[in-house]
Amino acid sequence: MPRKASGALKTGITRERQKNGDVYIYERKTKYDPIRKYSVTISKTLIGKIVKNTEEMVETRPKRRVIDPMIIEVDATPEISRRHVGMLDIVNHVSEKSGVSAEVNRAAGSDKGIVRKILTLVWYDFATDGETWPGLVPWTTKYAGLLPYRESPISQDMYHDLFVYLGRNESIKQSVFRHRAEMMGDGELLALDSTTIFTESENLNVGRSAPHKDKLIKNVYKVVEIYSITSRQPVAYARIPGNISDGTTVENALKQLDVLECPKVEIVADSGYSAESNMTMMIRNGYPFIMHVPTDTKWIQPLIEEHRDRLMNGGEIIHCDPKFSGITVMQMHDFAYERQRANKKSGLEKGETEVLSRRVYVHIYFSSMKKAEEDIKFRMQFDAVKTDILSDAYLSSEDQKFAEQYMNISYWGERITGVEVNTKAYKKRCRYHGFVVLVAQKEKDTNTALEKYRSREYVEEDFKNSKSYTGGNHPRVWDDDTLDGQMLVQFLAQSMHESFATMLRSLRDSLAIPNGDIEHDTSDKLKEEKQLKNWIRKTSMHNILSWFDAIEETRVSGKKAWRTERTKRDKLFVEKLGIRARG
Repeated sequence: MPRKASGALKTGITRERQKNGDVYIYERKTKYDPIRKYSVTISKTLIGKIVKNTEEMVETRPKRRVIDPMIIEVDATPEISRRHVGMLDIVNHVSEKSGVSAEVNRAAGSDKGIVRKILTLVWYDFATDGETWPGLVPWTTKYAGLLPYRESPISQDMYHDLFVYLGRNESIKQSVFRHRAEMMGDGELLALDSTTIFTESENLNVGRSAPHKDKLIKNVYKVVEIYSITSRQPVAYARIPGNISDGTTVENALKQLDVLECPKVEIVADSGYSAESNMTMMIRNGYPFIMHVPTDTKWIQPLIEEHRDRLMNGGEIIHCDPKFSGITVMQMHDFAYERQRANKKSGLEKGETEVLSRRVYVHIYFSSMKKAEEDIKFRMQFDAVKTDILSDAYLSSEDQKFAEQYMNISYWGERITGVEVNTKAYKKRCRYHGFVVLVAQKEKDTNTALEKYRSREYVEEDFKNSKSYTGGNHPRVWDDDTLDGQMLVQFLAQSMHESFATMLRSLRDSLAIPNGDIEHDTSDKLKEEKQLKNWIRKTSMHNILSWFDAIEETRVSGKKAWRTERTKRDKLFVEKLGIRARG
């Protein structure tokens, strides 16, 4: 049985294109007619128009009413609205302070409609902590009138078309990268990181079949990111087909830095980039580096053995981490590479090997506490694998390799009768437990080298966030252009994320500290700041935004407005961040 018509008056928005190319926007009220069995128009009111070749709606001039002096008008019912404003006050503040708003305006300022759509998508990705894009439609509906793009909620077709536009318009992305490069100073520390992303889309040419982390053949691509440790901001990224090694991505990153005309920066990299070919590439391109090198590197082990006793019995105490002692050794090392073109000066032909003899500084550190931790970790791994072998459990490829290297397994026929440690291999491995080696092309100081490398560790969490902002593990996009546009929006959202994290760290470190101001240094003021400090320390950024999302504003007739009550802590937080609430 069909549902009975409610007879309710429904309001919608319609568009009508005029002969001159303008589009008129009408508010149309309809009601279902049970006799005619279709909806009829009750009223249609012109509310604005979109001029030809633009995307922004402008209000049309209202018709002047003819007032009849014989008619006594009754006051109309005041217009009343309620909207969420607390969270968006913070989001807008972060967008301005991070420079994202200015960057988008600079890159795409000729089209204000595109600028507002980009910023709205960036705000959504930041405020929702990287929620999927279909959630954008109800989100822009909920915050209608408060977002950069105010004309209407952003539908799936609208944000898909925007992604395609951004993916095909490379100049917008490169404008953002170049501006960030221009903001860097000489000696700035840069970190490199990459992640392999598995895609389920069959339309991505960038996806290549390759072994993934679980050793299964999947359709994957790689994202390489350049990150400024000094400013705690992402600088640029690149998308690379397939699952190539981390070391191979260095060449791509260095070319990108050259194109962006970066100043004299110093690159800090972990052991994933420690191949000599990468060091050679950085030396040839004039980029000083600090590289974490594995202790089993052939030309490093003799240096560890030479200074082993001195390090284990004292050495220079490292101020940034007193658990470590350290020593620096200057070493002349030969870096060989294959020439890509002939060199008349040296007489070498294309394809021949050229050797660059360069001075590097090898910083060797030792910690007895780190050695104890690594010894215990090894023994626990040994016991776990031994238990699996004796119980005939399934072994992963990593465990099988571990067993082959460090275990002597006894058999009676096909039955395993015993598992013992391979003493020689065990001693060789444990001999270098507790040691950390850094190779620097420029930095001579033992303390400073470790401080610079440790500063990279601070951004590891940021790299994890960037991995979630670059498509996740299962991106579902139509094509390469859509993916490129989506990645740019997520890159800008990540920038807002890092800026907000920096604001919160700075605010947290400044709270509950006497500053000599009599009005500030009272017990009540310091107590309030301590409560706010503890709240910031224990609350994630996403939960902070969700907390303020409960704050609403009620407005009557567009003039008078009031907000839901905020606690002292909320007011102090907003005041300390310097956020100015919307009018």
